[in-house]
Amino acid sequence: MTIRLFAVCLAATGVLGTAQAADRGKPADEAAMLDDVRYVVGLTSANGPVYWGQDERSTGLRPFVALRWGKLRISNSGAGGLIGETNAGGASTDLLDRSGWRLRAGLRIDRGRRIKDDSAGRLDDLPRIRSTLRGRLVLSHALPDNASWSLSIVPDLLGRDGGTTAQLGLYKQLSRPDWLEGLGGQWSVGADLAMGDRQYMRSYFGVPAGARRFTPYDPGSGLRNLGVNLGWQRAFGNEQQWVLFGGTGAQHLLGPAADAPFVQRKTTWAVNLGLAYRH
Repeated sequence: MTIRLFAVCLAATGVLGTAQAADRGKPADEAAMLDDVRYVVGLTSANGPVYWGQDERSTGLRPFVALRWGKLRISNSGAGGLIGETNAGGASTDLLDRSGWRLRAGLRIDRGRRIKDDSAGRLDDLPRIRSTLRGRLVLSHALPDNASWSLSIVPDLLGRDGGTTAQLGLYKQLSRPDWLEGLGGQWSVGADLAMGDRQYMRSYFGVPAGARRFTPYDPGSGLRNLGVNLGWQRAFGNEQQWVLFGGTGAQHLLGPAADAPFVQRKTTWAVNLGLAYRH
């Protein structure tokens, strides 16, 4: 059913992909204006909770890569923002980009749940969630003053118990305050409200019967979290091809997710810093 519904959405909107307008609104994402960008490679380091709502944290360093070829964007998670793709990594393309409205469709690999950094083994009772292929349909609209909102639907296309999530987001570029003038770069702020259907909540926040540490829990559909984030990036070098970027964000679990028995704290935070070369 999920695959059929997603396919109908693509078929219904695909005819709009040829209608490109010359009077597009100014994009809220600075990277979306970099039409000459073709690829990005770099390294990013991040520190955050090992899983939703956990006290234990982990720090990791990993490479990332992104490719932009016309309307097509391909990236792993974390690199897309440098080529105008503000959602999770994968492959995506614009179906509609007209008068400030944008409709984008994409695919990405969801690796499921493999909690590797839980050193105390506290979450060992939670079963592994299989990898799957997810679709992504994103509708966004540019607002005045370099802002935008977006609505995304992300279903599990292979029916591997991943369920479907939806997210409403707001994004805005910020004017740089005088006391940060020496640092330079571009600042942005974002907020998002995410939710999941019953299958998603059962997989990612449910606890099966027979668990040793936690009471069995069978959540229904509902809100997952409210998140806010602050981002910064600065290009440098002779041709502005190097980019230093970073950010910090907080999320607060809501609804059935907040009631999961393994959650230690409803509000957590994360931080990241990276360096990239784009051409």
